[in-house]
Amino acid sequence: MGPIQPANVTYGRVAFLNVGIMAAPRLLAILIGVGSIVSIAAAQSGSLTEIYRTGRVKLVEEVRVSDEALPRDAGFQNPRGIAIDAQGRIYVADAGAEHLKVFGPDGKFVRTIGRKGQGPGEFQGPEFVEIGSSRIFVWEAMNRRISIFDAEGKFLASAPFSPGSFGVFIRMRVLPDGRLIVHYERGLSSGVEDRVPDRQTHVIELLSPDARAPRTLLEKEVKSSRLVWNPEYNANVRVPFPYHPTLNMEVTTAGVLAVGYSEKYMLEIHSPDKGRSGAFVRPYSPIRLSEKDEQDHFGRFRMTVFKDGLKTILPKAPEVILKNTEFPEKLPPYRGIIADGEGRFLVQVYVESRATNIFDVFDPKDGFVSRITVDGADIDHSFSVSLSNRFSGRYLWRIERDEEGYASLVKYRLTAAR
Repeated sequence: MGPIQPANVTYGRVAFLNVGIMAAPRLLAILIGVGSIVSIAAAQSGSLTEIYRTGRVKLVEEVRVSDEALPRDAGFQNPRGIAIDAQGRIYVADAGAEHLKVFGPDGKFVRTIGRKGQGPGEFQGPEFVEIGSSRIFVWEAMNRRISIFDAEGKFLASAPFSPGSFGVFIRMRVLPDGRLIVHYERGLSSGVEDRVPDRQTHVIELLSPDARAPRTLLEKEVKSSRLVWNPEYNANVRVPFPYHPTLNMEVTTAGVLAVGYSEKYMLEIHSPDKGRSGAFVRPYSPIRLSEKDEQDHFGRFRMTVFKDGLKTILPKAPEVILKNTEFPEKLPPYRGIIADGEGRFLVQVYVESRATNIFDVFDPKDGFVSRITVDGADIDHSFSVSLSNRFSGRYLWRIERDEEGYASLVKYRLTAAR
């Protein structure tokens, strides 16, 4: 008898995945593999750390929510950030629909929060969402502000927050006491658009629970991009510089801050109030950048332009990008950092094979835990820096898109690979 294949079962309009058990054809195979079976079984019943120490993690799909599971007026348009509250409810910031979508822990649609507009409680381009201290925080790209709601979705207040002209909002995290940590690339000051610097400044700031009173925790110069005048569009074009070292930050649900500048493989642990409390260093052999790395970057490139009042998404990199992109000689040690649901940091590393599903796991107190391979889902190059992936306990919630660009909200369970 062969393996039992997974079967898709639908409850209502939310798809769940039932996973079958693989039959063992011979007792001898079971006896030979009993040691590894016991260790995997122990890992499945223990902490995530025990799963990580097996070296292979399998993401098992349990819930997939597509447009068919949503009301007609609440379909996915451009879902961006994800946050999860203490009750396990999932909040999705949909920049296209101009509202938040709220789902239960089982993935069933609950309601929306907000609507399109510039007034109190209204959104224009909601991208980042965070939940903490019974409050919902939303950063809006077009309104350039952080709006605050209570746990029931009632609007409380808003505070202006803009990284500046040509600036980039990179990440927002909430601390247990309701304060916010934001990471952004500082834009140009008003009136100096003609004096474009060769390097940019990344800033990590601590904000009060009302999203005001910023206090700088860290600043770092990076080489992330350059603005180049493009006469074809009569506008400056941002030319990104891939693979260069950059500043990364992540915060656990317990409020532990990890910061890393990827020029070298070091992860610093910080307290938002007391500063650096420790650092972990990993050995790293630099990997030379290849021609294929450059081709991969341009192959992934998509650019939105406005010409004659019309919005167009270019299917490939235009000449101004091809001519002005600068590549380093070597790859940095890692791509980014993301926190799991139990307070550890997963560092997405570069490897010779260029596989994007390899991570180093760090515990904030004990340091390096294990290097792991993650299977069962498409883990792309931007997984650890994307705002569309969020861990909660032993689960990963993420936004996935099919080949036609249609989005789904998907829940995976972390297990030890067999």
